[in-house]
Amino acid sequence: MNKDWQLLTFPDRSGLSQAREQFHQAIQNVAAVGRSYLPPNDDDENANLEWDFDLQRIVGRWVEADIKFRSSISLKKFEVYLVDEHLQTISSIALEGSRQTDIMVWLEHELSKLGADFSKLNLAYPYTIPEYPTAKKEAFHIADMSSASEMSRLYHNTAILLTSLLKNEENGSEIKCWPHHFDIAARLTLLDTGDSETSRSINMGMSPGDKYYDEPYFYCSPWPYPTKNLIDLSGLQAHWHQDEWIGAVLPLSQLSNHNLIQDQRRAIVKFYKTVLTFLKGVL
Repeated sequence: MNKDWQLLTFPDRSGLSQAREQFHQAIQNVAAVGRSYLPPNDDDENANLEWDFDLQRIVGRWVEADIKFRSSISLKKFEVYLVDEHLQTISSIALEGSRQTDIMVWLEHELSKLGADFSKLNLAYPYTIPEYPTAKKEAFHIADMSSASEMSRLYHNTAILLTSLLKNEENGSEIKCWPHHFDIAARLTLLDTGDSETSRSINMGMSPGDKYYDEPYFYCSPWPYPTKNLIDLSGLQAHWHQDEWIGAVLPLSQLSNHNLIQDQRRAIVKFYKTVLTFLKGVL
């Protein structure tokens, strides 16, 4: 199992943004398999994804048909796969140059061979994402594959960090990648009242970028939101985001002066630990 930190190389931000948009649409195909064949859930958990250290891919939920299988996507190879429970590839499709209809036709064909009712396959999702051209007729295309590889490293490294941070916590969630926002995150519950509005928790993870930041960033977001006495994060090259949500944010670009694996990991771990310690004290 590959759980070694992978050196971040900080490619051009425009390349990362373009890759993020391609991936965000592409992972909807992976999430669709679980959403189409597993029992529905109010939180869309049947469609959530996770990082697989062995495959080095974002993988979907397991589905039972004639055999047990799951869908997955390699960010650095830009391919979608179906694998069996032994992690052997059943089939794959290259996303570069493929259109959304090509992927759905491939999925329908392959799923029918596995004994799954292909008529259940549905790409509709219960949320809104940006209207990417690839959702219609434009072919998928990564302009800079070094950015695709960097995205893969970010998900891998974040999964490592979250696993380490949660191992000594009693009420940490599983680490999941959510297709709605394409972030990888976990939740630390400090108080569970049975009501999400009155419970106290901290979400922590990594976003590949969104409408707030046109670059990847690490974050810790508490609930309920603290409204005063926020600690100064400038020494961590981080800041408090306070537009529509409150949370500590460490943009990837702020780490670009760290060229060694140990320095990169140390800076991000210090960010998480500092913010977690503060938030535990005020929530």
